[in-house]
Amino acid sequence: MTVTLSKTIVEPKWNTQDIQGTIALVHARTLLTAMKHVAKLGGDKAVEEFQTELRNLRVESLKKVGIKTPIDLVKALSEFEANLFGSKIEIWGDETKAFMAYNQCALWDAMKKVGQFTEKQEEEMGSKFEHCMQMLAKEFGFKGETKFEGESCVLSISK
Repeated sequence: MTVTLSKTIVEPKWNTQDIQGTIALVHARTLLTAMKHVAKLGGDKAVEEFQTELRNLRVESLKKVGIKTPIDLVKALSEFEANLFGSKIEIWGDETKAFMAYNQCALWDAMKKVGQFTEKQEEEMGSKFEHCMQMLAKEFGFKGETKFEGESCVLSISK
């Protein structure tokens, strides 16, 4: 047993990779747990409402950044994921069409680790992600398309 007789200030010691990995795992567990219970208690309609509310919160935060063009949107999305979760993403494009390529999606990797999905579940989640990105792009007056190739995913946003 450890006893501390005096107060000690705890200093952060984790490096960026440790922080991002932990955040990705915690976020994945939280999302998967919430989705499981929402589906169990409310069915498909409740899941759709929950996903819409989560997307609306994301859109609200993106609108505060001042998104005006497709390149603004992919830049904001990729910076969030790279900084928070440690995803490896490349972006390119211009004012009318922009692309975001996930070379490695840290949140998806964490979700697969935590969720242990079947192939069918992975396909369903990919479809839901694609729908989410289309709806998110639409909120800014853009069109969103998602292409999956093996473990990589490319999101294109256009006016």
